[in-house]
Amino acid sequence: MGYYNKVFGSGTKLVVSEKASSPPANSEILRKKHENQITYVCLIERFYPDIIRVTWTDDGKEITDQAVKGDAWQSTTGDDYSIASWLTVPAENEDKKYYCKYEHEEAKASLSTQVDSVTTTPQEEDCKIVFNRGNLMYQLMHRTAYLVYIILLLKSSMYYLIVLFFIYR
Repeated sequence: MGYYNKVFGSGTKLVVSEKASSPPANSEILRKKHENQITYVCLIERFYPDIIRVTWTDDGKEITDQAVKGDAWQSTTGDDYSIASWLTVPAENEDKKYYCKYEHEEAKASLSTQVDSVTTTPQEEDCKIVFNRGNLMYQLMHRTAYLVYIILLLKSSMYYLIVLFFIYR
């Protein structure tokens, strides 16, 4: 498939491709409470091209201090992309509504951190999933931990070989 990508200046990106653009197929917010903080993860999946704007807002004002936007990653099974952004707030703001907004050339949407239809038991309170997505975050963390472990193992093996080389030289 033909694909051309050119970046101008500090952020203007031109993508020329045979594939038609497609809006995100799925978007959701996950919630994790830990000690005195709550982290909301906004996951936006299966869109093309990878150009998307993700922001967090509170009462219409954009939040920049506690928000982090990850880089878009390409799926292993296709040409589409996904992205995650997260917001960390103090636990006392638990009842406050925050919004994850995204703008893609095919769609715009706003997701709320508060959904009235979701109820949790006390055991689930510290790991509530606002939009039930199964173990996606666990799988992403597991895959990342596995890759870090492999990299560290390779790095320590290289150091071992270098030390052996200088010892027996």
